[in-house]
Amino acid sequence: MDDMPRKSDSKDRMIASARRLFREHGYLGTALSDVVTDSAAPRGSIYFHFPGGKEELATEVTLLHAADAIAKINRAAAASRTPAQLIAAFIGRERDDLVTSNYREGCALAPIVLESTAASDHLSDATRRGFQDLITTLAARLTEKGLPHDRAVQLATNVWSSVEGALILSRVLRSPEPFDAAIALLTAAAENAADASIS
Repeated sequence: MDDMPRKSDSKDRMIASARRLFREHGYLGTALSDVVTDSAAPRGSIYFHFPGGKEELATEVTLLHAADAIAKINRAAAASRTPAQLIAAFIGRERDDLVTSNYREGCALAPIVLESTAASDHLSDATRRGFQDLITTLAARLTEKGLPHDRAVQLATNVWSSVEGALILSRVLRSPEPFDAAIALLTAAAENAADASIS
């Protein structure tokens, strides 16, 4: 039996809970007490782990959400041969995750951007870096699949714009159709770009 004290996982649980709650209720709609209750963390631990309060917690949520999205992009890239297949796989996964949550869990970054960044330079910087990393990662994977760099950056930006819009519309309509429309248009654009780079 190991007598070494175990590192508390309450910080990770609070970040995961905050992420889910932000995705469901928004940044302003989630109180720190909600995070403590949802994560079953000790009551005093929120300010122990996040002395900067909700803003510090939101920064951690931004990092976690961006890291998970980058992992999804890389998994989709590993399973795809063409830029169009990569886009279809990635957007399809975002669609399926939303449907599985019964249209409850949108993007964790969007409510932070919309509800707090005007009042917080720190969160504004964190979310900007998060989205820049997502665009850069997707563009790099599209370039590896044969697209010219400039076209890959444009397409990656369009993918993220479409995903964020589809998350909103799909939640409102309770339908995956906005994602399916984005997949159809963006895979066609990727195929055209790939054909143009070969010619």
